[in-house]
Amino acid sequence: MRVTQAEINRRNVKIAMRLRWEVKPAAPEHIPAIAADMWENDKNIAATVHMLSPERALEKSFASSEQAWTCLIGATPAFMWGVCRIGGLLSDRGSPWLLGTNSFFNRHYKRMHKEFLRQSPIYISKMHELFPRLENYIHVKSILAMRLLKHCGFIKSDVPAFINGEAFYLFWRNAQCV
Repeated sequence: MRVTQAEINRRNVKIAMRLRWEVKPAAPEHIPAIAADMWENDKNIAATVHMLSPERALEKSFASSEQAWTCLIGATPAFMWGVCRIGGLLSDRGSPWLLGTNSFFNRHYKRMHKEFLRQSPIYISKMHELFPRLENYIHVKSILAMRLLKHCGFIKSDVPAFINGEAFYLFWRNAQCV
């Protein structure tokens, strides 16, 4: 018997419901679980570009953020994201970031991406309440992240910039896009 795409979708929804997706304000106690299973892509960029361990990358991002959240799947932190101010205290630019786990991106993402995409605009709007312009850099090999950013209305530069020998695209979004 062949399984239809509709049946696969129904199964994925049931699994997602069982897993319980919950967003909470980020907290320092979420850091160890995410750091221990940091997505290989994020771990490599933290180490090679920023010279940071997974735990230190999360601590620094969390501490620098004006706003930050953690997604829990079940009771387990799956990813943390937020927005940091770029420039001085009066700057109107924010730098969004997201650091996730292998468990989320390699195992749960296919089942939970619709929920991720459904909730993303809520948090982008919250970021835009503080910063009319959101911008950051994305590694050229971060194909999944680029797709997510495009879905969320971010624009990507055509020409990469090089940071510590690694190629990155600038991405941005202005509040008018909301």
